Amino acid sequence: MTEQNMATACRRLLMACLLQCLLVAGGAMAQEPSRVLVLMSYHHGYTWEDHILDGLEAWGGVVAGRPTLHVEWMDTKRHPQPETRQRFARYLAEKHAGRRFDLLVTVDDNALEFAIRQPMFAGVPIVFAGINGDPRQIVGSRANVTGVAERFDLSRTIKLAQQLHPEVRRLVFLTAADESGTGSRAHIADALGGLGEGVVAEHWVARTLGEVEGRLPLLGTDSLLFALGALPRVAGGHPLGPEEIVAFARSRTSRPVYSDLDTTVGNGALGGYMNSGLENGRLLARMAQRVLAGESAAAIPVVYETPQALIFDYRELQRFGLSEHDLPSGGLLLHRPPSVFDPEYRIFLFGFAAIVAALLLVLAAVVIRARILAARHAALHYQATHDDLTGLPNRAWLNEQLLTGKWSGGRSLVLAMVDINRFQLINDTYGHSFGDEVVASVAQRLASFQDGQSQLVRFGGDAFVILRRGADIEDLQAFCDQCEGMLVEPFDVAGHRLSVSAAFGVTMAAPREIDRDRLLREADTAMHEAKRRRGNQVVLFDGIIHERALRQFRLEAGLPNAVANGEIQVYFQPIVAASNGGIAGFEALARWQHPELGWVPPPEFIRAAIETGCIRELTLSMLRAACRAFKPYLGAASHPYLGVNVSVTDINAEDFPERLAVILAEEGVPAERLILEVTEDMLLGQDGNVTQVLGRLRALGLRIAIDDFGTGYSSMSYLSSFMVNIIKIDQSFIRNLQNSPSDQKIVRAIVSMAADLELSVVTEGVETSEQLELLRQMGCRLLQGYLFGRPQPAHSWMNDEGLQQALDTSLPIR
Repeated sequence: MTEQNMATACRRLLMACLLQCLLVAGGAMAQEPSRVLVLMSYHHGYTWEDHILDGLEAWGGVVAGRPTLHVEWMDTKRHPQPETRQRFARYLAEKHAGRRFDLLVTVDDNALEFAIRQPMFAGVPIVFAGINGDPRQIVGSRANVTGVAERFDLSRTIKLAQQLHPEVRRLVFLTAADESGTGSRAHIADALGGLGEGVVAEHWVARTLGEVEGRLPLLGTDSLLFALGALPRVAGGHPLGPEEIVAFARSRTSRPVYSDLDTTVGNGALGGYMNSGLENGRLLARMAQRVLAGESAAAIPVVYETPQALIFDYRELQRFGLSEHDLPSGGLLLHRPPSVFDPEYRIFLFGFAAIVAALLLVLAAVVIRARILAARHAALHYQATHDDLTGLPNRAWLNEQLLTGKWSGGRSLVLAMVDINRFQLINDTYGHSFGDEVVASVAQRLASFQDGQSQLVRFGGDAFVILRRGADIEDLQAFCDQCEGMLVEPFDVAGHRLSVSAAFGVTMAAPREIDRDRLLREADTAMHEAKRRRGNQVVLFDGIIHERALRQFRLEAGLPNAVANGEIQVYFQPIVAASNGGIAGFEALARWQHPELGWVPPPEFIRAAIETGCIRELTLSMLRAACRAFKPYLGAASHPYLGVNVSVTDINAEDFPERLAVILAEEGVPAERLILEVTEDMLLGQDGNVTQVLGRLRALGLRIAIDDFGTGYSSMSYLSSFMVNIIKIDQSFIRNLQNSPSDQKIVRAIVSMAADLELSVVTEGVETSEQLELLRQMGCRLLQGYLFGRPQPAHSWMNDEGLQQALDTSLPIR
């Protein structure tokens, strides 16, 4: 071959190589990375989803072929309304218009359900994670879907907890009243199959942490708490993640706290077989890689058993007297102190030993500084155990003394819990600086009664504790008498003369029975009993108070479920026309038969409803049940009305008129046949909002009645401002009507005033024929009481022949 031919061949070979390189480069440039849309059900900061996203975004450490992830948060934990999801769908359609996605990744139930229903994702393969229950119920017939179901086996942790705490007979499960909580309770139900004999499970289903905050300190030594899911601190607040929920519960109970996520260990959870969000995310990434590589999602089996980790918190084990020998093998122990037997710590400990040896060489200098360090330590200890505002010992000091028993000196101990009444009103009226001065003044007054046997402690906020040692029964009575008179004299604070009262809860313990938690719990229970009595009250803890607290706890624990399950029964009591005995209407009354406590008085369970925050649900449930029971009476010739009591919480709710209108429409009861009964004191200080809500209710056609009239803040302005139709005279004025001229004058005055204002009057508490005759003479036209019938189940009146005749005629209500 000539040199010219060789040169030509080389040029051709070079051109071919260059062309091949350009083709390869051009193909690489033309091949865009895959696009993956990631839908997260909740929000940033919800640790479970954050960790799943971390595992997904790691993509197994693979760089080549890594797709472009477009992450969107639905925020359904804080905004579960259907219209929010509709806005989210419009937002996705506008943001990603014209964009093609190769894969759709969803996390938790809401995101998967949303993706399945949206036409914009038709044909896009889906890989899901974190699904409660069976994902097939959500997926349905949708093709090309696979993923990781959150079938977490809680039974192993429950069995382990029973082994570690053999004294436990009660398992309490704290879950949220949302779709996540429903899934958690389903897992719990599956896990409770092997529950031992004598062990009961109890569910605390809450919308906010505030609903259970007061119940946590009451958990006894036979109880364990399982805190699962996420809840806000208050209604409408930002939901706290599982770690924050566990920390919240841990700080308010002396019992062990368990959970189901590995990230809660170290934040208050003791440990067990835990669910790992990070591992779920990594598994999700591996399945997504297979789909993007060309494998059909339908061909990849759904993973039902989620990855678990056996993990414990050493500090919590020590707190409950447990050791590593009590635990299953192979677990991870957090916060364990360094040990020379651990290879990971051996080098550090040897280094520490070398440092200690070096420090021995400068021992002389340490001795010289010893007094300075001791003085500094004493100052720091004093600062940590004393209150800045009052200079009194604080809660840390109290805990230290009660745990060590040093202060009592082996003698009996009296502990009084003191809490200033209506202190929040002082802060709201004069400001927090003024409130601090009030606290300091009260502390000075209480401290002036100290002697060598007593010590005052600032427990926190407006609460104090008084310790007294060596007391006997006589000295205890004298101490209680002394407490009653401590705050009788007014205070001069910043130029204001102020009367301050406080509630005193007192308990006593023998020398060998001093237990910090028990003393504080009993004193706090007695103090709350004193608060209910108002004023400067001193209450000594006893068995009756304890039983009352337990009863209140059981009522508050069972009431939400009773309302949700329709266990609150509706009773009717007739309202009778004085002229001819005709039935003018019925008052609907709530009755509850507790499965263990029997019939519960209405004031007691209504108070429990207010304390637990379920009073609105109780009212709406009663309204619906009462309207449903009233339907057979709609066609009666007497045209009776239905009266239902509502609370101040209902009146202050903006959506109450709308929800009531829905109930009336669904149950088929005309609005003009319903009368809402409110009390006078309910309206005090609520003019603006109450007027608006009552006006909207009146616009629906409803009428308003003032219940228990004469016992609150009666005034002509209320009757005009709130557009009242009916006045119900309280039964306290009727009880001694025959022998009380003053009560007769009051009744006549109310009847006369109502006539001038064109209002109807219903007189309550009529029990004798003598009262009936006297009320007729006074002009009372509508009567209610045991003389005409006691409250009975609503349906039972249909079988009363006398009632059927009375329904034929009645006086109209103006």
